[in-house]
Amino acid sequence: MRNKVDSLPDESRCSRRDFLKTLSLGAIALRPSSIRAQVGPTKFFSREKTDRSKKIIVIGAGLAGLTAAYELTLAGHDVTVLEARNRAGGRVLTVRDFADDLYAEAGGEWVEHNHDYMHRYVEEFGLGLYRGSFIDTEQETLNFSPRSREPHEKLQSIIKQIKPFEDKNPSRAEYDRLSFYQLLKQINAPAEMISQMQREVSNLMAINIESISALHLLSEFALPESRASFRIAGGNDLVPKSLASRLSEKIHYSRPVLKIEHNAAGVIVTFLENGSQQQLTSERIIIAAPFTCVRHIEFAPALSEQKMKTIRALSYGQILKAPLQFRERFWLKAKGERRRSLTGLIGSVYEATGGQPGPRGLLTAYIPDKSGMEIARLGVDDRLKKILAAVTELHPEAGRYFEGGAVKWWQEDEWAGGTYAYFRPGESVSLRPRIAEPEGRIHFAGEHTASWQGYMNGAIESGHRAAREAQEASS
Repeated sequence: MRNKVDSLPDESRCSRRDFLKTLSLGAIALRPSSIRAQVGPTKFFSREKTDRSKKIIVIGAGLAGLTAAYELTLAGHDVTVLEARNRAGGRVLTVRDFADDLYAEAGGEWVEHNHDYMHRYVEEFGLGLYRGSFIDTEQETLNFSPRSREPHEKLQSIIKQIKPFEDKNPSRAEYDRLSFYQLLKQINAPAEMISQMQREVSNLMAINIESISALHLLSEFALPESRASFRIAGGNDLVPKSLASRLSEKIHYSRPVLKIEHNAAGVIVTFLENGSQQQLTSERIIIAAPFTCVRHIEFAPALSEQKMKTIRALSYGQILKAPLQFRERFWLKAKGERRRSLTGLIGSVYEATGGQPGPRGLLTAYIPDKSGMEIARLGVDDRLKKILAAVTELHPEAGRYFEGGAVKWWQEDEWAGGTYAYFRPGESVSLRPRIAEPEGRIHFAGEHTASWQGYMNGAIESGHRAAREAQEASS
C-alpha cells in the first residue's frame, strides 16, 4: 500500500470479492425499521414512462447527478451525463489501497437509519449494510459517527423553539444574524461549554463556531438524532458504481464543462474533450456539481443576480481524512475509556474496518477545519507523521503497529473545493431558499440543494427533486 499520499487518486479499485467477503461477516441486506424522511415527506421520482421523451444533460456524476440521470432514464428520457473526473461518485470515495483487501471511506461515510432515499438504492441494488455506530450505547467505542448531534444541555430550551430548515418564514430567524459563537456568548456560556461545542461543531459541520450561522446549527440540533449509523458493506462507492453501471455509455468522463448557453429554444453546453472544445444541445440541463465548480462555468446569458450571488457566496466545510493501517487491531484490547478527541487537534479517531475480516485494521483520523488546514500546509512526507504523532498520544501502541496510510484533504480537490455546504450568519435566510431554484431551463442538484446538507442521502434526495422538475417542466 501507499505509505505517504498527498491526494488520493480518482480511480479506486473494487471487486465482487470485497462485497461478498464483507457480507459473510454479518452485514445486513435489509432496510432498518421506522424509516423517516429527514426533513419533510419523502418524494421519490415517479418512474412511470413519460408520454414525451426529453433530451436532458446532467453535469456531474456524483450521487445527485447519477440519481437524476438514472431516474430520468427509467422514465424514458434521453440523458447524457458530463463528468469532469475520470470516475463516478464525486465526494463518495472509497480507498482500496490497503493490505488484505481492507478499505476505508475518504468521503461520504454514514448512512443513518432515517436516510430513506439511500436505503431505497441499497435495497434495489442488493447491497448490504453493516452497523457503524449506535447513539444509545453505554460504552464508548471507536465505532461512532463524528457527525452526531449532541448539543449542550443549556441550549435545549432554544432548540425546542426551532423548526429545522424552514425555507419560508423560519422560526427564530433572528438567530441567523448571529454566529453560533455569538449566540453562546449571548447566553453567557462558560468557557468549557464553548470549548465543547467548538469540538462538536467542527466534527458535525467541518467549520468553526465563529463562521457558521446560529440558526443553521440550531436547525441541525433540532433534527431527530439517528438511532444507528451504517456503512455500505464492501464500500460506499458501490452505490455510485451501481448507478453508473446502469447508465453505462450515457456517462462521459473527463469532460469538464466550460460554458452553458440557454434560451427559450434550449440549451447548448460547451465542454472539453481531450483538450478540444465540443458542444451538445438539449432541452434542459441539471447542474449537479458543487457551487465551487459552478463558479467557473460561463453562462450566456448570465443567471439572475440573486442566483449568481448564491453561487459565489455559498461556503463549504473542510475535512482532512486519513485512514491509517495497523498490522493488528490493538484498540480492541484497550481497557477503560476510549477517548474520541485527538490530542492537540479538533477531530476524532474511529475504526474504519468494523465488519471487515482479518487481523489488520484501519483507524481513520477525521480532522476538520483549522486543524486540517494546519496539516494540509505540511509537505507530503510530513502529513502522515503529524497525524500519527497525534494518534500515538491517544493510543501509545499506534507507532508500534503502524504500517502506512493515506491522506485526503478535500479543499485541494479540483472538483470539490471542500466537503459539504454550510451557511454563514445571514445566509440561512438570504441564500438557502434560493439555492435549489431553477433558472429557466437550468435545474440544480447536489447535497447543497437538499433539505439537509452534508449527507449522501441529501444528494440523492436532490437528484429525485431535480429529475421531477425537469420532467414536469412545460417545454
